[in-house]
Amino acid sequence: MDYAAYYRKAEADGYQAYYDAIAAAQGTDPQATARTRDANGTIPEEARGLLYNVSAEIKNTFHEFGAPLPPLLEGCTVLDLGCGSGRDTYLAAQLVGPKGKVIGVEPNEERLAIARKYLAQEIKQFGYDECNVELHQGVPENLSFIFDGTIDVVISNCTFNLSPDKERYIAEVKRVLKDGGEWYFTDVYTDRRIPQATSDKVENVAMRLGGAMFIEDFRRMAQAAGFHDPRYLMTWKTPVSDEEQAAFPDIAFATITSRLINSELTSDHCEDYGEEITYNGELPDYPEFFLFDKDIKFPAGKACHVCDNVSVLAHATRYAKVISVKGNHDVHYGDIHGDHIIKCAPDFDGVVDEDDQPIQASCC
Repeated sequence: MDYAAYYRKAEADGYQAYYDAIAAAQGTDPQATARTRDANGTIPEEARGLLYNVSAEIKNTFHEFGAPLPPLLEGCTVLDLGCGSGRDTYLAAQLVGPKGKVIGVEPNEERLAIARKYLAQEIKQFGYDECNVELHQGVPENLSFIFDGTIDVVISNCTFNLSPDKERYIAEVKRVLKDGGEWYFTDVYTDRRIPQATSDKVENVAMRLGGAMFIEDFRRMAQAAGFHDPRYLMTWKTPVSDEEQAAFPDIAFATITSRLINSELTSDHCEDYGEEITYNGELPDYPEFFLFDKDIKFPAGKACHVCDNVSVLAHATRYAKVISVKGNHDVHYGDIHGDHIIKCAPDFDGVVDEDDQPIQASCC
């Protein structure tokens, strides 16, 4: 199947027009189509207090609740895709500090105008001598104004599902990220592909539902782009009204916070090199553990056996500041879970056919 074509709603010359149509279909209530929640602490504790520094109009016109902001952003260059009126952009601007930088990109001129309106006021409120925020009207599928490999962290808050060309969106994120950079974002996914006729309706995409990807298609597309091992940190059922669900019969929706590491040290399968990593407990808000994904939590001060896709945290990312690794890639131990196809294979001499004769091997 051509997954890229299935999720492409517009070509390059029509991206802006598509986003304009989505914005027009969403109406005036910014929370009417909100799909993220502050479930399981999606607004980090260190960011909660910083909300008070963000202007009320920005918060009241923002289209989401939770905030996908990973830890350890100080000094980073962060790209916020689909930044809207700028709430997450200005939260990130405080987390990266005066030596960091945040770039907000928003297709809708009216929403971006609100973020721009308060730019000088926000920087003054933060106590910065120089502005560390850039705001651009543009589309995530065309980030040509950003050089290759210059971004530490890409974030977005339930806007990837709106993309009219998800293959292009992913490719642009991959292009602008530094080696060891992180794509950390929250969005809505499904347990199956939405029928094409349903997903092609702008009003359904405007709900933040019609453009949701089948989760396995997202994995395939991300891996094809070079994000070899997508990880899911937090998952919860997407709030959907009865009327909305009726438009998508039998389809289940989940809101997921994802972490994708941009590194050639990762692969599409977890392999074992006997490595162990230890978290030192120094991340703000996480003195007792570091949450890597929904299945892996590292207790502070305890060495944990990991696969090569996890040890990359200490080998190639900013998390090396708080995570140490023991071991290297000198010896390969195979599948991290043990390859049962190999280990459970019977002895060849003991395999016989229906006439109790040894099976004759063949290459075809």
